[in-house]
Amino acid sequence: MTDHTPSIPAPGIFQPTWGRGLFALLLAIAGFLLPQEVPLEWYPLNEPGTDINYLEISCAADKTGEVKIYYDLTHGINELNSIRFPISPTEQTYTYTFPLPDGPITELLVHPPAQGGTLHIRQMRIINRRNEEIRRFTRDMFQAQQEIAAITPSTDGWKITSTASATNPGTRVELRSPIIPVGKDHRNLLRCLLSTGYLTMMLWILLLAVLFTFYRPVNWRDLLAHLGFMACLALFFAFVGNRGLIRNSVLYARYVAPPLPPGLSLEFDLVTDSPAMAQLFFDTGQGYSEPESIRKFYEPHQGQQTLRYPLPENPLKALRFDPRVNEGHLEIRGIRVIDAGQNTRAVLPLDSVKAEAQITEIKIDNERLKLRTAPGGTDPITHFTDAAVATINQAQSHAISTRP
Repeated sequence: MTDHTPSIPAPGIFQPTWGRGLFALLLAIAGFLLPQEVPLEWYPLNEPGTDINYLEISCAADKTGEVKIYYDLTHGINELNSIRFPISPTEQTYTYTFPLPDGPITELLVHPPAQGGTLHIRQMRIINRRNEEIRRFTRDMFQAQQEIAAITPSTDGWKITSTASATNPGTRVELRSPIIPVGKDHRNLLRCLLSTGYLTMMLWILLLAVLFTFYRPVNWRDLLAHLGFMACLALFFAFVGNRGLIRNSVLYARYVAPPLPPGLSLEFDLVTDSPAMAQLFFDTGQGYSEPESIRKFYEPHQGQQTLRYPLPENPLKALRFDPRVNEGHLEIRGIRVIDAGQNTRAVLPLDSVKAEAQITEIKIDNERLKLRTAPGGTDPITHFTDAAVATINQAQSHAISTRP
């Protein structure tokens, strides 16, 4: 006897229809518009490249507490966009490195330990995964914002001290231009695609598990219709799950940084044993002369300080640095070429500076160029090597060629 038992039809609750699809789409759109304070990333990049930015800070503290660093990703300072790490009393500075989000940073705050604590910063900078310096922060960029007793220079950096009653002390770091990672839009697009694809697959598997618990396909066409319908539902709500990541990526991609003024500067980090004047001479083809030079006066203390000399746009033939106008000792800790937005365009090695006249000592010791002028000298002279001048010219040429 032949069995004529009919196939089990699909239950109505699982039947794909245009109406149900449209309802799911509208529900997903409504969910996408809901705020998501913490953007989820379901599938981070395994190989994000070498242009990811990191914040590197070398510091110490004189009491137990917490250091907090806040960054504004174009939508205000908040607790979510912050770096926090505990710190204990020590005289030895330790270097901490933290990855930064792939978005434009328009504001930066540093909060030292509270209740009279002192944060000693030896250096603070932005680097990429190749350990190339993107930007370096110096003491004069730090401005007291709240409950700060003093910001003072030290022999190898600077100190930020909170008031004795401080509960949330803070300083604001002056940013003359936003910190924008190279290639951020490409990486954020990959994050959105991979995370949405991963979440879609996970949701699709869950939906199919529920579907096949109660449903048996009638034929291949019926099976494919249900598989496709469940895939669409999974995709709709994967966008909902990733809404924070997607919306932030769009926001960062649409951000347009304000144009920078033209021009580069030569920046020195140094320590001197007494106030004096330092002069930088530019040879653009006519030799050294007073009109093609800039004078800077040291601050009246023996802590670390930074001197900046605007550079001419014309290519340099030679560069001369007169570190003092009298006898004294000087330590150069770093030499950089920066643009008007404080971005580091080139880092010059310390051996770029060579003695020329009235210099009794010049040597590199422990990453410091130690220099002593001759007794009774009134015009000590050093000059930059040809390689250093070529590096400066290359940085200047690149800055001019990329100018909007």
